[in-house]
Amino acid sequence: MTANAFEIEAPDDERASRRWMACAMWFELLSLGLLKPERVVAEALCSGEYAEACREAAEALGPFADAASVLGGLLVSYADCDVEEAYHQVLREYTRLFVGERGPLVTPFVGVWAAQTRGQQGLLFVGPESMAVERFMRRCGVAKDLGAGQSNDPVDHIGTMCEFCKFLCLVGARAVVPVEGAVVDPGDFDCFMADYFAPYAAWCAAQIRDLSGVPFYRALAEMLDVAAAFGAKEA
Repeated sequence: MTANAFEIEAPDDERASRRWMACAMWFELLSLGLLKPERVVAEALCSGEYAEACREAAEALGPFADAASVLGGLLVSYADCDVEEAYHQVLREYTRLFVGERGPLVTPFVGVWAAQTRGQQGLLFVGPESMAVERFMRRCGVAKDLGAGQSNDPVDHIGTMCEFCKFLCLVGARAVVPVEGAVVDPGDFDCFMADYFAPYAAWCAAQIRDLSGVPFYRALAEMLDVAAAFGAKEA
């Protein structure tokens, strides 16, 4: 996704800014595993950089600091592991969980999930939740840039929504400014979390925890639970 934005100075309220930035980091770390993982993810896992970033973000989030020890216990298994081996493990598990041979074990699309909870067949792009998420993002100035080679995948994918939540956090921190013509209201982060992200994220976390024994994805399940509890008042 592309959000045309430029950096500006941090706000006067440094404490609030740091909390928003920690939230942004949390969502970025989530997106690295909930979108198709690249080799850099394995490199960060094996070097300890990913675990350290999780620790820093969790501690900055205050009420969620206890998550740092849980994540550290899961991610320590990657210390000094072979990068190629780790990469193939996380890529294989991502494919097993979210793609599958005949369909995903865990649908990564909030619109499909919402339809299934109503006993309906989930359809990509055209479900009411899928279209609502796309409208929400477009209003905020965030959209796929097909001209830059970005795929035309549904934007209600959990990894893409994590990227969007990161953007909203950066706007909250006044670290970026939306593109001209976009409208980002002060309560948009809270609304997006409550209406689209949090209910699905809690379900997704439970599914991953039940279905996966891979430490990285079990860590992501813990992180999703934390993210589902975020709100504008906390940030």
